Amino acid sequence: MRNLFFISFILFSVSVLAQQSVQYSQYTFNNFGVNPAFAGTVKCLDLRAGHRMQWVGIEGAPRTTYASIQAPINRKKFNTKGKHAVGLYLEQDGVHLTQRTAIKGAYSYHKKLSLKYTIGMGVFAGVQQYSTSGAGNENSVDPVLAAAEGSVLRYPDIMPGVLLYSNRVYWSFAVNQMYFKNINLGIDQKQVNQYYFGAGHKTLFSSKWTFFPSFLLKMNVLGPPALDLNTAWVYQEKATFGIGYRVGESAVAQVRFKVGAIKIGYAFDYPLNNLMGNYGHEIMISFSQCGGGDVGNGGGMKPHLCPAYDY
Repeated sequence: MRNLFFISFILFSVSVLAQQSVQYSQYTFNNFGVNPAFAGTVKCLDLRAGHRMQWVGIEGAPRTTYASIQAPINRKKFNTKGKHAVGLYLEQDGVHLTQRTAIKGAYSYHKKLSLKYTIGMGVFAGVQQYSTSGAGNENSVDPVLAAAEGSVLRYPDIMPGVLLYSNRVYWSFAVNQMYFKNINLGIDQKQVNQYYFGAGHKTLFSSKWTFFPSFLLKMNVLGPPALDLNTAWVYQEKATFGIGYRVGESAVAQVRFKVGAIKIGYAFDYPLNNLMGNYGHEIMISFSQCGGGDVGNGGGMKPHLCPAYDY
């Protein structure tokens, strides 16, 4: 399993990147947002929120905000009957004159496959809304957006996901936008499936330091894949220092600190393409009811626990 992870990590690095959906540099801080099966990989009630500003200095550049809450159910019976979890995810993403708002409820079920591995299966079900604003003024240079001025579309959104994990590694796969729906904002468009595939692996260097490489691959049938690669060094689960590469787009630096029940993370994107000088900033914060003790704490090496939320 470990060798397969590193082979995949290298092979996917040759892919060409193009943004095609909501994007986070700290994707491991918000794994729940890309796979509902991550609900339940925390020990207790967990709240998270974040805001991303991409390509600062460019008018109409992406601005994304999210908030989530999740909690496990009957966790004490996990060894014999599995574990259930529920959650809620809200997200708003604005690009130029368009805005997307989503609210999704989540359910997941986790069951041990062996002494080492556990499988989690989950589903998001909710509503997405697309809208346009400010497109129809006299200075508009886009007749398509001008024709769509004031348009609002709401449609159901369904996203299933599966998660395979141990105390050291996780593999994640989810499919977004399973509900196909035409979007008529001035022109005929149609939602297509978005595929998310990610993995991470923890290596304990000492009693204080853990090394954690990970990746997130996003794909659809209409465009090239988008790939994030990341490596992080975690100090006693209290501080994290990471570097990353968004293939074909930017280098990323990340830091995270835990103070009691609160974790705060910041990421800085340095463009490596024609957007040189238009940086990205991202801040995320989490609060855990049980003092910040995500599943996998204590070096991230407890059995049957997922390492994803420790980084």
